[in-house]
Amino acid sequence: MSVLEFENTQGIMLRYTTATVLHRAVAFFIDAAVLGISLLLMNLAFGKLPEFARGFIMAPIFFFYSPVMELLNDGRSLGKMALGLKVVRIDGRTPTGYDYLMRWMFRWIDIYMSMGTIAALLVSATPRSQRMGDLLADTTVIHTRNLRVPLQRILGLNQLESYSPVYPRANELTESQVLLAKETLQRFLQLKNPAHIQALDKVAERISEQLEIENPQSSHKFVQTVIKDYISLTR
Repeated sequence: MSVLEFENTQGIMLRYTTATVLHRAVAFFIDAAVLGISLLLMNLAFGKLPEFARGFIMAPIFFFYSPVMELLNDGRSLGKMALGLKVVRIDGRTPTGYDYLMRWMFRWIDIYMSMGTIAALLVSATPRSQRMGDLLADTTVIHTRNLRVPLQRILGLNQLESYSPVYPRANELTESQVLLAKETLQRFLQLKNPAHIQALDKVAERISEQLEIENPQSSHKFVQTVIKDYISLTR
């Protein structure tokens, strides 16, 4: 297990714990079990179809489950979700379809052809816990549960029955964006140095651009209000 540290697209330095070989293996077997059960049920459901027709329907699910699931679910397969794992790029950018496809292509060498030996050796030996597919795609797998904080606890704002949102479009933000805003705001409140002030200004600027809101004079008040609005609108 190692710590991955990178600057995200908002200019904020983030730290994550990478997934161990054991956690990756457990997630893999959970995915295999889910996939196996799903294919078995599908085979029973389509039992009256010719064999080639069943194969035509089921083969894409078998082969492309992993990259498609990660692409559509923010880097998480069902096995990764169960263990609180997620695929990320080491440079902080959002993984693309190409990145997931690259990981999947070399999965056949990393895992299937070598019975997982190559993947286990590389994840254990590389500084960022990367198997071959990760190295080529500039990705790795991280733990997320230890970083996630229930949004209802942010700034003690779990009692908002009478609150009227100031920015109705705040619910267009993602939970990860709001958590990032919360973390940046907390750092600013703890240490009001130039670096944290600049970081908060960048977050406020990104949010105002996404929500098409005029850039506020006070980043502190703006970010705090957006967080309250998000919680009120999505609870």
